[in-house]
Amino acid sequence: MYKLKSLFIKTPSQETENELDELPKNITSSLNQQIQALPCHSGYLEIVQSTLEQALLQWQNNPETNELVILSSSIEPLSQIIQSALANWNYEGIEDIKLLSWSNRPKDSWNIVPNLQKDLGLSAKLDVDNNSGKFKELVVIPCFEFCFLRQIHGLDGIEFLRNRIFQDHSRFWLIGCNSLTWQYLDHVYNIKSYFEKTLSLPTLTGEEIMEWLTPVINQLEFKNNDRDEEKQIAKIKENFDSLSYVSQGLSSVAAQLWLQSLSIANLENINTQNVNTQPEDTETILVEYKKIKSLDLPESEFTADDRYLLFSMLLHKEINLYDLALSLGESESIIQFQIEKLLRLGIIQPLNNLFSVHPAYYLKLCRHLKKYNFITDLIE
Repeated sequence: MYKLKSLFIKTPSQETENELDELPKNITSSLNQQIQALPCHSGYLEIVQSTLEQALLQWQNNPETNELVILSSSIEPLSQIIQSALANWNYEGIEDIKLLSWSNRPKDSWNIVPNLQKDLGLSAKLDVDNNSGKFKELVVIPCFEFCFLRQIHGLDGIEFLRNRIFQDHSRFWLIGCNSLTWQYLDHVYNIKSYFEKTLSLPTLTGEEIMEWLTPVINQLEFKNNDRDEEKQIAKIKENFDSLSYVSQGLSSVAAQLWLQSLSIANLENINTQNVNTQPEDTETILVEYKKIKSLDLPESEFTADDRYLLFSMLLHKEINLYDLALSLGESESIIQFQIEKLLRLGIIQPLNNLFSVHPAYYLKLCRHLKKYNFITDLIE
């Protein structure tokens, strides 16, 4: 359990009520790190495995049905889900799995085809003689978004893969892609006519979200005002059902809204502690839930350029400054200024020199962009 020393040195009058009952940032950060380290929900892995096995069985009987596309929301960890589903998976008809190993777009994204060929071990020209029907190889592209950039020649990688999949029936191709990118590529490239077999990841129920977050929940001690065990369980279930509803069952959104809903329950006792309390005098933090709600979007702060940047970030899922500037046709200095502003607002988040939309704002951001006629992957 987390312990709290005298962190509240300021008097209550110097803080707002919301600021006072928030968890200390170091604890929130620790909880967030634990959430990021959680394995994917088993339900995701099972449906990917079962759907893939059905598709492979069909492929054995009909070589032309040699692809499966897994779709998810822009902010879900689809690449991690696919790789986790394949980690301890065995299928009798598959002897080799070739996985696109990229953790980001290649630096020379305008010359992406040779990079794809090298990483996947594919020849530049289709070897028809080896396309004989010995169905043993699975090619996996966990993050289709890395194979294109919205710029001139940015679709060369998509076109190469489309042609190779269409012609080479000796391999089965498993592709992960966010649904916004899929809609965009269909709009500009009619991609759905080439990749017909798709699976959209299901959303999580309240019970599934609670099950997934249990290792993190167990790190906290919750205030309990009700001695009736049945009422306690009903209240917990109601809370997570509400979380599922507000987050639309998206794990990344649910996790962040869950964190935002945590508040300190024993605040009054903590605030009355003497500021000179000795280090050994600590008090366990009692936690309770505030109302589950999505965060307010600072729409008035957005310019038209900000909206284009945020759309591009959702479209490409995770993107660095250079590629983002390239996709928007602007200088890096201008884009960096916009990024710094959006980072201050908390709308986007950095990770290893990549930027992405913060999941807590995802749903309201999609609704906002939709009002301005942007394509979104908002679940209606």
